[in-house]
Amino acid sequence: MKQIKGGFTLLMAAMLLLSSCIGVRADISLRPDGSGTLALEYRLSRMLEALGKLDGNERWLPVPLGKADFERTQERIPGLRLLSFASKEDDLDQYHQVKLEFSDPGVLVRFLDATGQRASLVQEQGRYRLILTFTEGRVKADQDMLALLSAVSEGYELQVKVSFPAEGSLRVYDREGSSWDTLPGIRVLPQGKGVSFMAPLGAVLTHNQGLYMELGW
Repeated sequence: MKQIKGGFTLLMAAMLLLSSCIGVRADISLRPDGSGTLALEYRLSRMLEALGKLDGNERWLPVPLGKADFERTQERIPGLRLLSFASKEDDLDQYHQVKLEFSDPGVLVRFLDATGQRASLVQEQGRYRLILTFTEGRVKADQDMLALLSAVSEGYELQVKVSFPAEGSLRVYDREGSSWDTLPGIRVLPQGKGVSFMAPLGAVLTHNQGLYMELGW
């Protein structure tokens, strides 16, 4: 059995942990040779930008926003290539769209997790298993804080879609191993050449037992 571990720089875990004012969508498309593309869309509340300015940190928000951030990541990770970048904003939100190409699943893992703590890839007998940790949950829940997180994340969503070259699977569960499939507002397509997971961001942020996703192909 071969195990590959990487670290996180840019994607969903940091966004979810740093602010509830973000909506995230990730579309992963895998080819038969292991290469593929990752299309990211994220919606960032202007409220978070204002908080950054109060800290005297106007140019450096706590999540990657600019094209230069992704260009630096491309230079740092061999096998990763930035295909496109676009952004726009309105009175309430900023919108960013990024498309990346990776040469193999190990490169994807190194992009998803630069700390080695939130993504792991296991290859065994020609099959892959990718496990992602989005949130680890909270040991003690402050009900007022949970209510605030639920309120400010209203209208934001976490979406993950994966296209496999053959039959694949997706499973979402918490720290206790309980499936997320039955929670209110959760939509899961767990099996096939295309799988997906969609959840209100508030449900992710306020679930005490965390969120884990396992992809198999």
